[in-house]
Amino acid sequence: MRIYLSVDMEGLAGVSHPKQTVFGTEGIDRADYDRTRALMAGETNAAIEAALAAGADEVVVNDSHWQMRNLRAEDLHPAARLITGDKPYSMTQGVGGPGDEAFDAAIFIGYHAGAGHPTGVIGHTYSSRALAGVRIGGVAQNEAGINALRLGHFGVPVVLVSGDDALAGEIEQLLPWAERVIVKRALGAHLAESLSPERARSAIGEAVARALGRLGEMQLCRAEPPLRCEIDFLQPVMADFASMPPGVERIGPRTIAFEAPNADELYRWFVSCFRLANVPVS
Repeated sequence: MRIYLSVDMEGLAGVSHPKQTVFGTEGIDRADYDRTRALMAGETNAAIEAALAAGADEVVVNDSHWQMRNLRAEDLHPAARLITGDKPYSMTQGVGGPGDEAFDAAIFIGYHAGAGHPTGVIGHTYSSRALAGVRIGGVAQNEAGINALRLGHFGVPVVLVSGDDALAGEIEQLLPWAERVIVKRALGAHLAESLSPERARSAIGEAVARALGRLGEMQLCRAEPPLRCEIDFLQPVMADFASMPPGVERIGPRTIAFEAPNADELYRWFVSCFRLANVPVS
């Protein structure tokens, strides 16, 4: 059994403010970020250990936060493999690309609510500098939902998502079969009531065991083609750039839309469009 583990940072226990999740910007303490890297490794290892105990032969970890070079290889369980670096497929790198092998299940750790959620801790969808909202088939999406669609295209069910209670509410609607681990209560965009790291890791380990024990009940995230994606940007100039590729339609001052025949192509267009939108602000 091969397990795919995509790990973000904003949804970790003990994290409540953006300054805990980045470094290199004026006024941001590198020590704070490094503490969060340790929290990230802790929750990741809890999931790895539980997956191995449940019978996994291999666990592949995709570092899915920010520049995607956060997890230190020396901090991870020695049985795991780590994908780190600049990634064309971003948070889903390692699935469905050239040379990638199949996975039996996917687990999302440290995820967060989507852009515009009223209380979700550090809520955003892929780019807090560019995106104000994403809809697929008219349904509002967060990162977990978008990623699960691409994984579903390649036959990989998402069996567990961890983060705050705001995220759990969204996952209940988008991926109702998946185990939901709540490691903190969202009190505001930069405010949370959190479990201790030890309690959070225990909860994740127990949920991984439950999820893999229910593997036969898990579903693939799928949508009927053609898949229509609408993206709202923060500024009109971002839509200017993102609407340049053929087949992308400008449907509002800050909104573009496109259709794709399947979730893999939708994901490629989505990532390309929001990266183009970031050009004016990079």
